[in-house]
Amino acid sequence: MLNILKKVSPASYLFAGGAVISLIAMIIAAVSCSGEGFGMKQLPLVIVLSIAAIVLGVAIVFVSGKFGDGVLTTILVAAMTLATVFCVYAMIMGKSDVFGTVLFSDLEKGYAPAERACNLGIASIVVYLVASVITAAGGFFKLAKADK
Repeated sequence: MLNILKKVSPASYLFAGGAVISLIAMIIAAVSCSGEGFGMKQLPLVIVLSIAAIVLGVAIVFVSGKFGDGVLTTILVAAMTLATVFCVYAMIMGKSDVFGTVLFSDLEKGYAPAERACNLGIASIVVYLVASVITAAGGFFKLAKADK
C-alpha cells in the first residue's frame, strides 16, 4: 500500500479529499432528513451514490498508483464526478418541497424543524457541489508520477 502512495502525484489526493467531503455531505444529508417528517424518498439514492463516490475515490488513488494514468483511471474519475453531481440533483429534487414552503412561501416560516431541514439540505447541496468541483478539477492533472 505504501508503495502505491509513493507512485501517485499530489493531485490524486484531490480524489481522496473529494471522497471525504462526500462522506461529510452524506452525513449532513442524513441529518437533514431526520425527525419531524421532513425526510425525502431520494435519501437512499443519495447514500448509495455517496458510498459509490467514496469507493471510486479510493479506487482512483489505487489504480493510478498501480497502473498509472490511463483509460480506466479516466473512467473512474468521470464516474466519481457524476456520482457527486447526481447527489446534488437528488438532494435538490428531494428537498424541493421543503425549500418551497420555507424559502419561497411563508407556510413553514418560523417552524424550527422545517427551517432546520431546509438549511441542512442547502448545506448538503453546497458540500456536494464542492466535492463535485474538486473531483472534476482533479481530472485535469496527472495522477501518477512519471517513471524516472
